[in-house]
Amino acid sequence: MAESATDKSAQKSASLLEKLNLQERGWKFYAAASIPPIVVASLALWYYSSSRDGEMGASKDDKKKGKRKAKKSKKSTKAADESTAASSAVGGSAADAAAGGSGSVDKPATTSVGDDDEESPENMTDAQIAALDNVALKKLAQSLKSRGNKFFQARRYPKAIELYTQALRFDKDPVFYSNRAACYAAESDHDQVIADCTSALQLEPRYVKALMRRAQANESTERFRDSLYDFTTACILEDFNNTLAATSAERVLKKLAEAEARERIEKREPRLPSKSFISGYLNSFRSCGDEAIAADGEQLGEADALYNEALSFVALQDYAKGITSIDKAVAAIEEAGTTDGVLRADDIYSLSGMFCFLKSSLDMSAARLDKALELNPRHVRSLLRKANLFTEKRDLDMVSQLLELACEVEPENAEAFFQKGQVDFLKQDFVEAAKNYERAAGLDPDFVYPRIQLGVVQFKIGKMQDALSTFKDAMERFPTRSDLYNYYGEVLAEQGGPDDAITAFEKAVELDQSNPLPYVNQAIAVFQSSGNADKALSLIQAALKVDSECELAVAALSQIYLQLGMFEESLSMLRRAVDLAKSEEEMVSAITFRETTAAQYRFMKEHPDLLNKMMGAMQ
Repeated sequence: MAESATDKSAQKSASLLEKLNLQERGWKFYAAASIPPIVVASLALWYYSSSRDGEMGASKDDKKKGKRKAKKSKKSTKAADESTAASSAVGGSAADAAAGGSGSVDKPATTSVGDDDEESPENMTDAQIAALDNVALKKLAQSLKSRGNKFFQARRYPKAIELYTQALRFDKDPVFYSNRAACYAAESDHDQVIADCTSALQLEPRYVKALMRRAQANESTERFRDSLYDFTTACILEDFNNTLAATSAERVLKKLAEAEARERIEKREPRLPSKSFISGYLNSFRSCGDEAIAADGEQLGEADALYNEALSFVALQDYAKGITSIDKAVAAIEEAGTTDGVLRADDIYSLSGMFCFLKSSLDMSAARLDKALELNPRHVRSLLRKANLFTEKRDLDMVSQLLELACEVEPENAEAFFQKGQVDFLKQDFVEAAKNYERAAGLDPDFVYPRIQLGVVQFKIGKMQDALSTFKDAMERFPTRSDLYNYYGEVLAEQGGPDDAITAFEKAVELDQSNPLPYVNQAIAVFQSSGNADKALSLIQAALKVDSECELAVAALSQIYLQLGMFEESLSMLRRAVDLAKSEEEMVSAITFRETTAAQYRFMKEHPDLLNKMMGAMQ
């Protein structure tokens, strides 16, 4: 069947997406490439996708040795703090305890909590503190911190906060800020957690515990973008061994992407996807409908005339005008309150349902298609379009029922068998798909797409010679079909023959300069085979000139920019990809890619000194 709004473009250009690491590996590998700039940008995604065993947080050796990279002058005091941090998690979760998370501070030598006395350091004046040498300052600061830890263990957080605050008068140690943040976290004062962790990180930018605490506080206050950045940074700083940071980054990223996508979908008006996307969808059908023809000596009614007008606009690829005409045709019927005298009432409602589907107005699409089938239960075109609708809803059982019904109504209908092959393709049942494509091609020798898809599935199941033979036979029969040469080029590119693939893409462009997909495919083949970025960018710009909303061209351009280290340009294209997403699911994927790229780019700008560390971790 015709692909769903989610799957249509994926199936149409599967091999190209695989070349770009955009499909089989998923978003987690989007940024993976071999040249240095993109290696830097890909690290967090590489880690997110890795499946690691072991306990979250510090290893046993880390807990025993208690080491943390820090400035040399503060190394001993920070190591002392970290040596017991993972063993004490009062006020935090079990995960916090294991990872040294937001609820852990130093474990005191004794658990008793005494009263203050007049000789306590917190009673010293600023003048007295100013007179102390550095050794004395640090000794008194540690004393205050240790007492603060006791009160933390006793869950007397206000007193612990007071003592950590006093410790900071003697020594601006990032550990004191982080411990105070743990107290604020226990009291759910997330803004203060963020403020204290930020202060700690200003003193020690590589302080992972502060990063984790701030990330958790940002997540709690729905500052998901900042939370993602902190978790991403923690992943990188700990050499991708912090499982809690990685799983937390994925969780936050999911929240961020889903929330934004849901809000965008709710607010935006239904709209058509790109012209090239619609054309690809319509190629799954032999036609959009049969023209209404008046009897001799009679004139067409208003609804039928508008329907014919809509078909004419669709043939010209002026889909916006086609929608306007078909909407007017539906309105004419409903104003009349009857379909009497309307020759193509079923086709009118069916075509309207198809356009509603393409605009992702699924409820309206279902209503229009149901009306068409109410008027004509044997209307095969509506059965096929309704099968598309249920593919979008992931109800493949209903899809199969509708397609079987279509085959029962018209056992010789090539479209129905082609659509059955498409469902098998989506299920990755390529052997069964090939059978249905062969049946469709036999029923209608002039229907090119069953032959194209047959060649694709033969390639998928390893019958390369059969695939090449299928394409060559098709090219002899359809020598002027641009899309045929485009698909043939994709198969050649997958086989590893870039020169022949480029020739096929060039032929596709020569035959139809209004189709953006061969430009994009050629650009990728050129870039991968020769590294000629200028030519690749020129070809994609040509594709966007043909169709400024071509989703595949936008995605490819963002990837090439990313591989060239042009992060600002790549992010601009990724924002465009979000705007062009057709469904909520597609939008979630686009936002996910945009945000992971943005988080890593921010890390690169804020931690340029760590690039060598990152590069080494990928080797």
